[in-house]
Amino acid sequence: MSTNRASYRAVLRDRDFRALLLSDGLSTLGDQVARIAVALLVLERSGSALAASATYALSYLTWMIAGPLLSALPDRYPRRRVMVVCDLLRAALVAVLALPGLPLWTVFAVLTVTGLLAPPNDAARSALLADLLDGEQYVVANALNNIVGQAGQVLGFLLGGALVLALGVQRALLVDAGTFLVSALLLQLLVRERPFERLAASASAVGEALAGVRLVMGDPRLRNLLGWGLLTACSIIATEGLAVAAVDEQDGGPLLAGVLTGAPPVGFLVGSWLLLRVAPERREGLFPWLVAATCAPLLLSPLVDDLWLLAGLWAVAGLGNALQLIANSSFVQAVPRHLRGRAFGFAGSTLFATQGVVLLGAGGLAELTGPREAVSLLAAASLLVLPFLRRAPRQIQAQGSGAPGRSGQT
Repeated sequence: MSTNRASYRAVLRDRDFRALLLSDGLSTLGDQVARIAVALLVLERSGSALAASATYALSYLTWMIAGPLLSALPDRYPRRRVMVVCDLLRAALVAVLALPGLPLWTVFAVLTVTGLLAPPNDAARSALLADLLDGEQYVVANALNNIVGQAGQVLGFLLGGALVLALGVQRALLVDAGTFLVSALLLQLLVRERPFERLAASASAVGEALAGVRLVMGDPRLRNLLGWGLLTACSIIATEGLAVAAVDEQDGGPLLAGVLTGAPPVGFLVGSWLLLRVAPERREGLFPWLVAATCAPLLLSPLVDDLWLLAGLWAVAGLGNALQLIANSSFVQAVPRHLRGRAFGFAGSTLFATQGVVLLGAGGLAELTGPREAVSLLAAASLLVLPFLRRAPRQIQAQGSGAPGRSGQT
């Protein structure tokens, strides 16, 4: 525990990391405001849980294309510059969403284009963070980054519900556009560009995408870490896409929608704090228990009608999702510095695309069974997959346990 405390202070002394942390927190805060606002808008116009869930799914499904093709950009161009350009473009696109009277097809089109900018931005941020700090300091820095990101989600969902209630959807979206602008300004003024081993631009985008696939799938340890990240993310992602529909089913309002959507990230914050107090060599051994801790509370969702009690249940489920913190840190450190963009691109694409498919499936299932029932069924399916991952070769787990130096976010 003393090592972790010292590491927190050490990483926070770095001005570049502090700016990176604040930038990520601001953009995440605004992004969640937009998600809750757009989901409420679409649900109000269409009356469909599937359509509302699809607004979340789009931000994940765009990784199927943009992840493999665009995540190598931070290996070719200055990483800070990639992030600044992505933030400026996203600010402009979200401002378009704030225009009144947009047809729903236009809303989905703009959401799709906005989602295409997330993979290069996230790959650049992940690579730049690994350039700033290494070893256990990177693990702690990544923990702080995840904690701030999850806190931004919680506050963003709560703020989003409150802003929609007080100001309406359009003004809430303008708040989101402003956070992207401030994020770009912080990066430009306070983060220094780090030197890196630039990849030659001879390979095509498709060639680089295939290289990322070979890099990750050819390494048993990377495959194993990605598998754990996929399982825990997919077991809980339905809560994000179906929270608005679950609240609407119980005649709750926008504020309760924000509370319920933000409940799992609250659990993630607590789970991360606890997991970092476990010895590094023991953390990956807890993965099966963390998946079970995520799924077990979600199985009870159909039995709980009170929305505040349901939010508490989903917050408990979020504790196990802290697995993502360790899987992501171990994954990034296991990849050579100059290849992190393409490796993150494939892993992130797989993770986000799978979550997008699960979100769409959850929305369709909710149309048949109800939103809380859909959350429970997907948690049960995740538990059925758990034994297959536990059969991973022992030597892979031994190789990775606590080993510094070598994913993702969800």
